Amino acid sequence: MNYIGENLKKIRLLKNLSLKEAGKLLGMSATAISKYEKGLIVPNSAKIIEFANAYQVKTLELLKVYSKPEMKFSAFRKKSRLQGQKLLLLQNIIQDEVAKYLEVLDLNNIHSSFSFKKYDCESLEEVEEAANQFRKYMQISLKQPLSDLINMLENLGIVIIFVHNSKGIFNDFDGLSEIVNGVPIIVLLEGMKDGARQRFTIAHELGHLLLQFKNKDLDEEKMCHRFASALLMPKEAVIREFGITRSNINFGELEAFKQEYKVSYAEINYRLKDLNIINDYLYKKLSILINKNIGKNDPNPIQAEISYQFRKLVYKLEASNIISVQKACEYLGVTLNEYNNKDNYYRY
Repeated sequence: MNYIGENLKKIRLLKNLSLKEAGKLLGMSATAISKYEKGLIVPNSAKIIEFANAYQVKTLELLKVYSKPEMKFSAFRKKSRLQGQKLLLLQNIIQDEVAKYLEVLDLNNIHSSFSFKKYDCESLEEVEEAANQFRKYMQISLKQPLSDLINMLENLGIVIIFVHNSKGIFNDFDGLSEIVNGVPIIVLLEGMKDGARQRFTIAHELGHLLLQFKNKDLDEEKMCHRFASALLMPKEAVIREFGITRSNINFGELEAFKQEYKVSYAEINYRLKDLNIINDYLYKKLSILINKNIGKNDPNPIQAEISYQFRKLVYKLEASNIISVQKACEYLGVTLNEYNNKDNYYRY
């Protein structure tokens, strides 16, 4: 199995290096680099260290191998310019990350306990009701915000995976949701600074997992967008905060609602229009105001949520002597010193 060659190619592409550029770093020809990547030449330990130093990665990155699960990538949201080799690279990385997580779950003897109830939806109104029903399933009131979406979904058995976005190479990837080997999974980019966008992306991908549409002519993306809006901003809560109908909105109202419900100004504005609380004229007026004063970079963004689940599972395995410290380092992508100093300072 040519897993070292595959890792060499994956890391080279992540570093945005051509075969010729990689050859210059290592003092060899582009043809030789290609042979290593194809498995025609197998690197010895000294050469693996040489590759790792040239690419500025840990040697573990070149040696790790996981049994990749079969994935459909059907609910894979991206911009059209993400294609070709870069798209295949991203899908390869996602499969590795999913395989690693599934392996850790299996070692912990954890199997998904989330009994998926699919909501049949033929209209936006039915999508709205599906979001309400899901809140009821979680025993969360329609009058309160969802304070920690990631933690809530992970406690239900939904796996949240973050893909490292080296040098912004995958900026055109929006999100992915899929059930893999019976485990519901949501994938998004690591390092997303805007927590409102992060939470809305997760809620949107959750819609792909929960909703099903018999009518193939329906716009699934629009439906899942509505689901995310209704889940994060229930109609009952929005009406309680803003009223049934408004002819004007104070920007301070948007700011207060944004901070409480952890959603963006734009999504609040769109939600108000969807619920007919404001008319098209006021919606456009507020859109202009938001674009003028906020733009693409919110000076006071919602803090992004953090997932601790995977790390906790790895620590438990190592503490229980099910895996070695070295294997824990491989799973977490850290050195032994980083593992001991950062996360396990009080090891005994």
